[in-house]
Amino acid sequence: MKRARYQMLVGLLLCGLFGFSAAGFGAWRELEPIPTGRWGLAAAAVGDTVYAIAGQDDSPKISKVEAFDIAKGKWEESKEIPQGRVRHAAVTFRGKIYVFGGSFDGIAALGSVQEYDPKNDAWTNKTDMPTPRIAPMVVAMSSNIYVIGGATDLYFPSPAIEVYNPTTDTWEKKADMPNPRWGAAAAGIAAKGKIYIFGGATDFTHEESTTDVDEYDTRTETWTPKKKLQRPLHNFSASFVNSGKMYVMGGQKWKGKGGVDGGVNDPDWTFYDDVWEYWPEKDEWNRMGARMPKAKSSYGHAVANGKIYVAAGWAGGAGDENGTHVYQPPGWPFPDKFSVEPQNKLATIWGEIKQRQ
Repeated sequence: MKRARYQMLVGLLLCGLFGFSAAGFGAWRELEPIPTGRWGLAAAAVGDTVYAIAGQDDSPKISKVEAFDIAKGKWEESKEIPQGRVRHAAVTFRGKIYVFGGSFDGIAALGSVQEYDPKNDAWTNKTDMPTPRIAPMVVAMSSNIYVIGGATDLYFPSPAIEVYNPTTDTWEKKADMPNPRWGAAAAGIAAKGKIYIFGGATDFTHEESTTDVDEYDTRTETWTPKKKLQRPLHNFSASFVNSGKMYVMGGQKWKGKGGVDGGVNDPDWTFYDDVWEYWPEKDEWNRMGARMPKAKSSYGHAVANGKIYVAAGWAGGAGDENGTHVYQPPGWPFPDKFSVEPQNKLATIWGEIKQRQ
């Protein structure tokens, strides 16, 4: 009898009948849709606000910026970025957002860099990237921002690694990456100086992508192969949360038949809604039970307060995806020792603890 009561109590707790949410075990929650459906956008979070920047819908590349206020649960317009673009990258660094590259016409790579100050709702042009790129991987590390790979004009993969110092507005070139790709997912652990690159497109046709996972040690400029993805993917995301784990989700893969150009109008794509948990310390993968609400790629994503926000994206149409959702990883809220700094900088204390072990 006692066992039956216990099982009933657990069931009630899981169902949320006593005020608990299933999100504590890893779950998705739907939010207000983003006003402007689009794909190929970039997103970044500052404090309790997530910014969705540029991208493309049925019209030419858009410069619109929309901000999601987490406390209000509402989207609001912010000042537009100076130039519309698609497949660019954005990252938060010390309370400001930096946007790198992308393309205006879908063919030529941009080298431009813009800084957005949320306090003043203002954009400032910064020193261009030495190597213009589409869909690069961007990660903030300590006092610098690493811009890795991506594609040059016509989507030829670039091996370039260039480091931007926001304080001095200067660039430093590093040794090239050994296996160039664009549209990959990336996340980093600042205190350990490690960046992880997941998957990505490996040629200009959009049709070839990889399962490779590589760890880049920024201190020694060396690469180490890690356990591979379960399938080749590109145009997806990887997010490091303050539990010390990374969450890889969504993406697309060419079916290997049909259209010949492999472009965004080619219907022969498979989109995914999987969510995978990756533990860098153990090099282990775990497939999560809570899938994305919709299979899609090329969406905006950002981490705020240990949760992952996903907005818009591409699901086979053109600008028809405006869903906004938040993923609460298992174990949230996380212990204070895993906390991230304000302004959504990458976690540092976790790495320091591991280094002392």
